[in-house]
Parts: sequence; structure tokens; C-alpha cells
Amino acid sequence: MALPWIRLDSSIASHDKMLALLSDPSPKKWQAAASYMFALGWSGVNGTDGRVPTSALPFIHGTTQTARLLVKYGLWIDAGNYVIHNYAERQQLTVITETKRAAASAAGRKAACVRHHGPDCGCWKDSA
Repeated sequence: MALPWIRLDSSIASHDKMLALLSDPSPKKWQAAASYMFALGWSGVNGTDGRVPTSALPFIHGTTQTARLLVKYGLWIDAGNYVIHNYAERQQLTVITETKRAAASAAGRKAACVRHHGPDCGCWKDSA
């Protein structure tokens, strides 16, 4: 289930890993930095919990060269496909998003039931 947002640390520009990446002599360093942030959004909207398959690199404006830079500076982990470092600690995981949406939906069904049938009706439980 897609997230409509991701968390981006407001101090990303001065983060030690980002500073190290941007100090690299590679002409692709800026593309890699942008790809890192695009990957956060891509993972959020696709519900991949920080996993970025090689086949997704074009969708985040990345290349294998930019991916290697992100791995080199510890922003990504190379695990066959790529994993955004610490994604699970900083972003809402898909299972949490789905749980919140299910709870909100159940609350909406209950409220509609009570509104239309009265406080003693429990028909909302049948639709769960």
C-alpha cells in the first residue's frame, strides 16, 4: 500500500554520509544524491520498505554508477538488489500503513452503523 509521503531529515544537506558523497570526485555525485531522495519517495509509493531493485534505477533517475556511489558512502546496502540504509527505522513500513488504514476503515464503518442504526447495532462487525 502506497504512502502519500516519506520522511526526509531536514539536516540531510549536512549529514556526514551526504557530505562524504558530495565530496567524491565523481561527476555523478549530484545525480546520486538526487537518486537517494527519489528512492525514498519511490519506495514509499511502491510499498517496498526501502528495497530498490536494479530494475527501478531508471525510475529514480539512477544508474549502476550512482547506485555504487550510494553503497560506497553507506546510504544504500548492496544485497543483490539495493536497500536504503535505515529505511525501517525512519520511515513508516507498509504493514503499519495497512494496519492504520484498516483501523480507520473499521472506525468509519462503525460510525456509519451507529449513525444510521443507533448505538446498539453491531452490523459494522459483520463487514470487517
